[in-house]
Amino acid sequence: MHAGSHNVRAAGARLDLFVSRAIRHLLGASLAIAPGAASIAPVLEDLLSFHPGWITRSVTTHDPAGGNDDGYRPGIAREGDHQVLFHARGEGRITRIWMTAPRAELDKPDQELWIEIDGRTAFRGSPHDFFEGRGPWRSPLALGVEASSGAFTSYVPFAWSSEAKVRFRGVPVYYQITHREGPGAASGPTPEQLERFMAEDWTATLPAPSPREALRPGAPLLLAAGPATVAGLDIRIPAGSLRDLAVRIGGQPPVPASFFFGLASTGTEVDGGWTTFRSALHAAWAPDGAGAGRLATRLPIPLAEGEALALEAAPGAAIAGIEAAVDLAPARPGVRLLAQYRDQTAPGRETTMPLVESDEPLQLVALIEQIRGGRPDDRTYLEGDEMIRTDGMSYPLQIGTGTEDYFNGGFYFLGPHSNAFSGQLRFLVDNPEDGGRGARFSHSLYRLHVADPIVSRSGLRFGMEAGPTGAYTPLRVRSLGLSYAFPEYRVLGEQPIPVRGEGRRAHSAVDAERSSPRRLMLSREGRGITRIEVECPPEARGLLLLRAYSAAKAPQTARVRLDGRDVGTIHEMQANPVRSFAEDALWIDLPPGQCGAGRRPALEIDATSSPAPWSEGGYTLRFFSGPPAPQLRQGPAVEIFDTEGLPGGPFYVNDHSMIQLPDGRWMLTGIFNPEPYRPDTERAFVLATAPGPGPARWVDATSPSFALAPERFSTHALADERWIWAPHVVRDRDGSLVMIFHVGTPDPDRSGFRIARSRDGRVWARHGKTLFEDICVARDPMLVRLGDLWVVYYTRCASRELRLSGVAYRTSLDLAHWSPPAMALTLGPETAMHNSGHTESPFVFARGGWFYLTVTSYPVHEDATFVYRSRSPFAFPPRPIARLRAHAAEWVAEGGGFGAGRLFFTHAGAGKGGVFLQELFGL
Repeated sequence: MHAGSHNVRAAGARLDLFVSRAIRHLLGASLAIAPGAASIAPVLEDLLSFHPGWITRSVTTHDPAGGNDDGYRPGIAREGDHQVLFHARGEGRITRIWMTAPRAELDKPDQELWIEIDGRTAFRGSPHDFFEGRGPWRSPLALGVEASSGAFTSYVPFAWSSEAKVRFRGVPVYYQITHREGPGAASGPTPEQLERFMAEDWTATLPAPSPREALRPGAPLLLAAGPATVAGLDIRIPAGSLRDLAVRIGGQPPVPASFFFGLASTGTEVDGGWTTFRSALHAAWAPDGAGAGRLATRLPIPLAEGEALALEAAPGAAIAGIEAAVDLAPARPGVRLLAQYRDQTAPGRETTMPLVESDEPLQLVALIEQIRGGRPDDRTYLEGDEMIRTDGMSYPLQIGTGTEDYFNGGFYFLGPHSNAFSGQLRFLVDNPEDGGRGARFSHSLYRLHVADPIVSRSGLRFGMEAGPTGAYTPLRVRSLGLSYAFPEYRVLGEQPIPVRGEGRRAHSAVDAERSSPRRLMLSREGRGITRIEVECPPEARGLLLLRAYSAAKAPQTARVRLDGRDVGTIHEMQANPVRSFAEDALWIDLPPGQCGAGRRPALEIDATSSPAPWSEGGYTLRFFSGPPAPQLRQGPAVEIFDTEGLPGGPFYVNDHSMIQLPDGRWMLTGIFNPEPYRPDTERAFVLATAPGPGPARWVDATSPSFALAPERFSTHALADERWIWAPHVVRDRDGSLVMIFHVGTPDPDRSGFRIARSRDGRVWARHGKTLFEDICVARDPMLVRLGDLWVVYYTRCASRELRLSGVAYRTSLDLAHWSPPAMALTLGPETAMHNSGHTESPFVFARGGWFYLTVTSYPVHEDATFVYRSRSPFAFPPRPIARLRAHAAEWVAEGGGFGAGRLFFTHAGAGKGGVFLQELFGL
């Protein structure tokens, strides 16, 4: 491939020149191109932002000696009559669970799957119930053996803040648990959001196609030009012409359209038949009566200025007619789609065939593969394992148990099938006669990493073995890898940290290909603190901590601190005494000013509490640039709820919350009291409503949007509640509404929190008693869901002894049982006070790969709202990135999600006369 790189670049340059000259004349002249206002599903929108903190990994039953002797062996722990399949500490998220075994083994009685998150049971019961839809989750999130073609598969997201375990009673013969860890790893869609995305018929909203266009060699059909994002693409083509059609993105080499649209048809002479299917990203329809097939995708395709999306005909071929339609969304700067196509034969030695290789920061979102040409009556090429290496590591952080296992099947699949994130669209048998002794097979496969993108900050090598050890031959493999690349992140340099002093010497291969050579490894073991003086360049905005170590003993755990602040946990759960050389990684953000000007941050790796001795074979600190910090600007304030002129007034609204109801109306509730300000008499929450469509229209309104509802109040204080403050309303799993609020008590160090529920937003009923109590007049709760995990943030000081202002959080799976408190933000000694007044009204939301926390600091000014940001929702550096003019800010985004679209905040308070809305620019 390297030999042709100059020709590839030249071809790309010629196309760019052609586009720049012709685009004004051709683009849109005969295609149905929608205006640039199309929406991108929030699940996909999240992929267009880089998540460098996600270390994507898997724990599997692969052969630790590098061969094909896959299967369960004790490698983590045993607790009573349960095997521990998975154990993680720090922040993280399980994105996929896959299991299989011979059918008789799967059906054994008394097997039990037990998933525990932050010390609470998320599921405990029969594996059949969990995967076959008789538990809390159903298809397409959880799939049984028939649906997933030979295996159990789950994409139920399990996020945690501190710890997660998966136990199994019985013998889990083969399993894979893919997950991510590190800052921000808990974030992502809830099960309901993911299920809706996987199941919806997204093809129903594609634009109507254009009149038919002929396509000739050397004359691309231009579909869209940047700056823009293609949010949907729909084409119709004569069925027999698909083999001659290619898709080109910008200056990249063209890729076969059959692969780009998910392999509904390979477009070859031998097996050019079509398959009708719809996955979460691709769709196809078999040819109609006129002989035209249809293909579609909703994979977002960002195009920069001067880039184009085009269809091309193969040299010497002409396509009589193509109908195409493009749905355009606003441009997404700083991201581009990489389409890497390969056509290769198995190398015939014990190694992996490269399917995706890149040196760029990227997130892999799809692999589409066709396999054919094996030996007669032999499908052992499906025994090949995937090995995914990131960031230049020799050790694959993801290593599988078989090709069909990677594609979510088992035992060579049960046949053709199609699911939201994986499938075998076509399984063809050539020469099936004579009992199949001469049969050869062809597989058309896809795996979409939408819920579990593979993240790499400085390069990715995705390889797949051909056969049990990689040496199977002959075999032809054609593949397309689709990734999002983020060029704003680049490596600035490295700081190697070698092991010094006495250490243990061992010869070991890497746990990977069977042919991996043994190497000399010097490692130091202990349970102390390793201190490193970081020599980072002033422009560094991120640090990747890479550790080489011996995995002969486990578990190994260390807390990592930078300048005394916790920045993450490294926890290695699995031992491999056979091939002990291993590597791991942790991403650490570096705020502006952390490096340069003679500063040398202090990095500490604290393994004093590690269960097994902490192993150190050496560290590498890799420094990265990144996009500049955002410059925030707030638009003019618009009053959306006037409380000054209400009968009996004037009144004020303070800490408040609003949400859109199922019928499209918006509901607002909050502290409501007569002027002047008397917090000790605040005993009711107002109820106001406004018609849709929402904040984007309200900012242009000439009169207030909200009006007092006939019910007037959502909640009143009970007799044992001195006051009630700061309601926050969210939607529960079943679509009902949940309100959490603060309850005043005589003891300021025993402030309480309670909840109320409603089906319609009008009638509210208390639910249960006090959830928990906390110190420093703990108040102003805010609820959010990460995966299936509830997180509540609230104002609280650091401790009884150290009353620094801060924001605490707790986690729950059921809104009834809560974890102990932990601090998401702790400010400096100048903020010490009895009630944590510098961190009132916390609100947390995710946007563009970051979490943002806003708080109001009334000792600074009544309208002083500070903005903090972090990769993790559980740890915010105490240095704000901006100050806004607002009191008790609440946030809302256009379209309901914070991933994209216009961003707004509301604010209120005593003496304000109502509730106001402003747009925020810069995020």
